[in-house]
Amino acid sequence: MKGISKKAVILFPLATSVLLLLPLLFGFVDTLLPAFGYLPIASKTELNLSVWRELFSYSSLWHSLALSIFTGWVAAILSLVSALWLIMHCYQSAWWRFLEKSLAPFLAIPHAAMAIALLFLLAPSGWLVRLVSPWLTGFDYPPMWQSTQDAWGLSLIVTLWIKELPFMLLVLMAACSQLPVQRSLAIGQSFAYSSQQIWRQVLFPQLIKRIRLPFFTVLAFSLTVVDVAQIIGPTKPVTFALLVWQWFSDSNIEMRLLGAAGSLLLLAAVILSLLVAVLLEKLYLKHNLQSALKGLRKASSSAKPARILLVGTVLLLVLSLLIIVIWSFTWRWRFPDALPAQWGWHYWQQAGSYLYTPLLNSLSIALLSSASSLVLVVGCLEYQLKQAQPSRWWSLVMYLPLLLPQVVFLFGVQVQLFKYRLDGSLLTVVWAHLIFVLPYVYLALVDNYRSFDNRYMQAAISLSHSYWRSFLRIKLPMLTRPLGLAFAIGFAVSIAQYLPTLFVGGGRVTTLTTEAVALASGGDRRVTAVMVIWQTLLPLLVYSMVIIWPKWRYRHHRGMQT
Repeated sequence: MKGISKKAVILFPLATSVLLLLPLLFGFVDTLLPAFGYLPIASKTELNLSVWRELFSYSSLWHSLALSIFTGWVAAILSLVSALWLIMHCYQSAWWRFLEKSLAPFLAIPHAAMAIALLFLLAPSGWLVRLVSPWLTGFDYPPMWQSTQDAWGLSLIVTLWIKELPFMLLVLMAACSQLPVQRSLAIGQSFAYSSQQIWRQVLFPQLIKRIRLPFFTVLAFSLTVVDVAQIIGPTKPVTFALLVWQWFSDSNIEMRLLGAAGSLLLLAAVILSLLVAVLLEKLYLKHNLQSALKGLRKASSSAKPARILLVGTVLLLVLSLLIIVIWSFTWRWRFPDALPAQWGWHYWQQAGSYLYTPLLNSLSIALLSSASSLVLVVGCLEYQLKQAQPSRWWSLVMYLPLLLPQVVFLFGVQVQLFKYRLDGSLLTVVWAHLIFVLPYVYLALVDNYRSFDNRYMQAAISLSHSYWRSFLRIKLPMLTRPLGLAFAIGFAVSIAQYLPTLFVGGGRVTTLTTEAVALASGGDRRVTAVMVIWQTLLPLLVYSMVIIWPKWRYRHHRGMQT
């Protein structure tokens, strides 16, 4: 039975590799050729460097590129440092238990929804200014300052930081569970070191090594994000990733040559940034080791600033979601009123006319892509467990779609699908989402799956049960919670996808995210609010179901409640 099972599960890593690597390879090739002037559809059939000369002479190129690097690096570093700081001051306290319970809902909020919510909150005509006007500010009209879409990209940094912080906390909490944290703290304190000093000099270096790839994912995303930058980022000039996307979507087809070259330049910037991150990590570890060898004792610092940061972040998130709900029930709301002058259900009553198709598409795509990803990931992990020496490069294969800028290969994927008339269908959009959902499902499940005590399976097989029956009746039920969480994370990732839907859907497959981003660029705030609520509500409902269902299903099994 074991031999048959091993032969059967080898199909899963093969299928997964094909689904992930083939679109990356062919998509990159079909982007590489236009970058050197080859685009037959525009009567460009000779390879040359004229596209690159045009790219480097573009007026706002270097400003946009510098803006992307600045905002991406600052947002990623802020997410990492603040997450480490919160972990250090909240570990094994009531705040830690709060984080464990509250991270999932915050992870469920799509990036675009968070950007729109913060736009409604922080804009010059946003709720924060309304709450203090005119009695404190004296404003009877919205001020002329730029608190969003500012030239330095500060609002973009805040949005990315707030959205990526829960993810960094989640991966750090998972990494902490793999380290002897309590023992390290006890030993260090016995030598008169403060707990914060032990965290900084002993635990942080170990944690940083374990979350290297997740941090690279955050950094690459922050450098190449398009939808968030389009909503709340700078406009004159835009970030480089958004500039490349504008070239690709230009009505002049020859601009796609410029977009292809720009996407390769963006890829080079991401690769260089990742190499710099590796260098900075080595420098940090070297400096930290030298500091630890000095043996100096330092006094403990107060935990209040970290807790204030946590409370402030949660409050900002809650206010952002609250203002979306208020706008969805608004009929008339003039500045500087703190609350609407007239409330109404009109935009909810009319929601069916503009919401039905995006909602149905989003739900169908997310369910299909997350369920397929979960099956493939379970099969891959099961195959890895059967190997004497699991392949080390498998994690890199899974991370590759997250480390590459989406615009680098999605254009090529669009070209291939258009060539065979496969673009614009729901199934191809599901496949495009699968490329990005699979890695997140893998990351969410891999540690819990590998830590499963295989003696339960051995005991079940020894009682004359087949491998597959034991797998379905014993292992999967015992992994219900991590499987459900992985599915919920995949569902939320699919709901949030913007560029894959636009490139592969060809504008014919609309989702809640594509409609929300389009409305945020100049649509009615009340319609936008209704769209964003549904965009956020779907992942939250799935998260709630995967938390509640195991408790109800195994309510009479005490051992399954932990």
